[in-house]
Amino acid sequence: MAYFNHAFRKCFLVDSVTTAAGATTTLGPGDLGVVDGSTWQVVANPAAVSAGAQTFLVVGSQHTVDTIGNNPGHGGYSESVKSKGIMGKYISKLWKSLDCAPAAATAEVALASDCVPCGSSIFLRMDVKGSPALRFLNHNAYAIGDSANVCCVDGQDYIDPAAALAEAGKQLLADPILAPFVREKVGGGIEITRTGLAAAATLDTLVVGSGYTDGTYTDVPVSGGTGSGLTLDLTVSGGAVVATPTIAGPGQGYTAADTVTILVPGGTAGTPSTINVATVADTASYTIAEVQGSGYVESTDPVTDGVSAKLQVEGAYVDTQFGNCSFDTRDHYEKEPVQIILSNLDETGEPCNDCGVASRTTGVMAQISGETVLRDLLMSERYMQMPYNQGNADSSRIREIEHSDDIVSAVDRSGRYVSLNLLHSVPRFNNPSGVFDNDQYLYTFYAVAGSAGETALDTLFGQIAALASVDAVLDTTDACGSPCTI
Repeated sequence: MAYFNHAFRKCFLVDSVTTAAGATTTLGPGDLGVVDGSTWQVVANPAAVSAGAQTFLVVGSQHTVDTIGNNPGHGGYSESVKSKGIMGKYISKLWKSLDCAPAAATAEVALASDCVPCGSSIFLRMDVKGSPALRFLNHNAYAIGDSANVCCVDGQDYIDPAAALAEAGKQLLADPILAPFVREKVGGGIEITRTGLAAAATLDTLVVGSGYTDGTYTDVPVSGGTGSGLTLDLTVSGGAVVATPTIAGPGQGYTAADTVTILVPGGTAGTPSTINVATVADTASYTIAEVQGSGYVESTDPVTDGVSAKLQVEGAYVDTQFGNCSFDTRDHYEKEPVQIILSNLDETGEPCNDCGVASRTTGVMAQISGETVLRDLLMSERYMQMPYNQGNADSSRIREIEHSDDIVSAVDRSGRYVSLNLLHSVPRFNNPSGVFDNDQYLYTFYAVAGSAGETALDTLFGQIAALASVDAVLDTTDACGSPCTI
């Protein structure tokens, strides 16, 4: 019978595809070559390979030292890593798996202008679920925040929904149980729409001053113009503001073409810089601190002023990670993002849908992370009788002797990779009592996403798929899925 009732898998790390003819000994670490099975020479033009020829896919070893110490009896470490002999007519499938960018889970609650009558409070519940919460806490978690600390002035009928959401959101984000898992949305957790808000939307025409102290600064205030509360993020080099600053807090009440002066970060400027407010908008994002501070002025008549607001939060859990020196294949690495649910409650604690709309998107983990690639490569090393020593007091010393660290250092564990895969079946013509007719081998070639290695692999696999005897086509439809809206 066949060795396995599934495909035997072997993994390769590829930096480039060589087109230089020669012996496999010329392949450097991560260089992939197509080798002619009759000459054992690297083929200069893979596209010219005969459809019926037997070839090998060979990658230069990441091990640059051939022996353990100076003992020639323990050699072969720097020998290139090879596939089995491949013939086009026995290739059954070719496909590419994309890296897929991560996306944090998000949740939001929106309130209209008349959702918070004076004398009442809103209650928001935030649930944190998923593998990160279960591992960290052994249970899912939730907290409740309210707007009880927001008061009306005489004659006011409704509380500004932005102020109510900012207070409830502040309480939720300050909860010690939920704090490791969630944060307010980057760029501002409170989105406000208000008639005549006139928040600064874009900037132009920077007039560079001099005498500033070099450095990178955030939330730098400005003076002048018709509004208030605008703050900027900027960089100072050579005593001057470099390039156009970005808006940190949009403020309100500005007019297009307002000229504002950038207040001095880090010292006294001889000539202050100025910049123009190019455009203004009636919808803008503020941080909770800005809504509760001086960046936004609450409306005392939100119905007349047409105020609506959203509280927006996102997942922010960061797992503990160990460095390469102490890397262990049994270390946990997160494969599921934290999930967040925001919901409205009434004063009895029951779900409330009468006013306010809650929505969320699920998070998406990055696909083919360096953590996955490294573990797959170490498994292939184990199949080649070069196990990764771990779990013992002297494992780090043994790994240094056995050159296992060469594989660990070759992989960017925080990076993202693509994989191109080739499934090859080897028929067993003399196998009268076997259950399985074919031995299958799955070869997975990893390359850093967006690198020259990915481009070269794409070209090579396209050439393989173009062979006349290959029935399989290169499948590149493994598209990254978008987060689901629930």
